[in-house]
Amino acid sequence: MQLPDLSLLLVMAIFWATHFVLKVFVFKPLGGILREREARITSADAVLEKTLAREKEVLAELDLRLTSARREALAAREAARGVAAVKRQGVLDRAREKAREAVQAAQERLERDIEKTREELRLGAGDTAREIASQTLGRMVA
Repeated sequence: MQLPDLSLLLVMAIFWATHFVLKVFVFKPLGGILREREARITSADAVLEKTLAREKEVLAELDLRLTSARREALAAREAARGVAAVKRQGVLDRAREKAREAVQAAQERLERDIEKTREELRLGAGDTAREIASQTLGRMVA
């Protein structure tokens, strides 16, 4: 009878010994490192989410402040335009009034000049008529 082959038992013993050594010195420390890394990643994700949420809040607040500042600037600009429009209208009204006065004064001078010229024409009409009649008749008319 032949002795049984114990190589299988020897391979199994070496396998289990290698497994135990690898488990104790490689897999457990590596698993701990991986778990710690995963925990850091999770905490970094949480911090990132909080930071992004805070960033959104700050951006929203800045947007509100910017919108408010724009509204104030628009209101100030409209107020300045209103004041300028009132001043411009006042200047225009004064200029129109001065123009009306100048036109009226010129109209009055023109009417006086017309009346004066008519009076001169009335006074000189007789002389002019005598001259025309004298030249037409060829003799002096009195």
